[in-house]
Amino acid sequence: MIKLIDRYLMRSFLQPLVYCLLAFIILFLAYDLSTNLDTFFDREISVDNIIRYYIYQIPIVFSLTMPFTTLLALLYCLGNLSRTNEIIAMRASGITLFRIIRSYLIIGFIMFLITFVLSELFVPRARRLSIQIMPASSSKESLLSSQTPGEQSITFYNMKDDRQWVIGYVSNTFHNVTITQFTHSKSQRVRMSLEAREAEYVQGYGWWFYDVTEIPYFPDGTPKPALKRDKIHASNFSETPAEILSDKYEVSLMDYTDMLKAIKHKEIATDKYNKIRTELYNRISTPFACFVFVLLAAPFGIFHTRAGMMKGVLISIALCLLYYIFNAFLINLGKDGVLPPVFAAWTGNVIFIVFGGYLLYRMR
Repeated sequence: MIKLIDRYLMRSFLQPLVYCLLAFIILFLAYDLSTNLDTFFDREISVDNIIRYYIYQIPIVFSLTMPFTTLLALLYCLGNLSRTNEIIAMRASGITLFRIIRSYLIIGFIMFLITFVLSELFVPRARRLSIQIMPASSSKESLLSSQTPGEQSITFYNMKDDRQWVIGYVSNTFHNVTITQFTHSKSQRVRMSLEAREAEYVQGYGWWFYDVTEIPYFPDGTPKPALKRDKIHASNFSETPAEILSDKYEVSLMDYTDMLKAIKHKEIATDKYNKIRTELYNRISTPFACFVFVLLAAPFGIFHTRAGMMKGVLISIALCLLYYIFNAFLINLGKDGVLPPVFAAWTGNVIFIVFGGYLLYRMR
């Protein structure tokens, strides 16, 4: 059961947290609207689509700003408690500093869980939908979203089974499919190729190919006579449509499940594998900044003098900016294969948690 002091401390933190979050969302939407208003008119985007576009932006803004929102809200909350001498009164009555901070640490952890769930369930989908409404001309994703069905060629390579897929375009099924099976050797010679007008995946049964031309190859690499069939069944192909299609998206547009499917057929230590693996860990470690920032803000938000409090606020904000820079540097090293993905994603959190815990220990 939550005690009276915990309810008071949480309430004093949640109110500025909501205000800061709303302020960030409103400022972002107002700035983005003023920037893109001419683009909306030039592309003749309807009012309904503009409203949908900004609805999709809300979870993206929420996930991006939640850690910094937590920081500012806690600094404001602790500043108020210090200014009214409530922290001094609580400590004089025997309440330890950690007991005061514990309520905020719990909220920080809850905000981490909310941000992670939101980032996983809504953000990738919201980004894809936003690009469909208003693609950015310079982005790779916009090229995918702006193609007509006949132009949506997809190439997928299963490195574990040495098999390459080329799909002409996708509707409810795959069309104009070419599959090349290579030998599992360093020479990577072609063992078989299959061309089909249409391919369909049936859950539990595997792949069905229609209007098929199958070309086997001799060991020396020369093709055998082609075999034409109306329909064939290939249950030995381990790829699923979701795994093949996941490869056409940028990592930022994938959710956690998409990324797991994308690396299933990737060879370990390749550039694509490192990028996706690092992003997998980063999807969890980035929202955890909500908890980390509570530890960084708490020691500096409890200064009692006006000058001391202002100095503490500036130092804590500077530390959080340093956290983002340092974390981005490590993530890039992880995607380039210089650091192990889990090390790249979590080292920043571990270092700043230890540092924040040390500062709290010094203030006991």
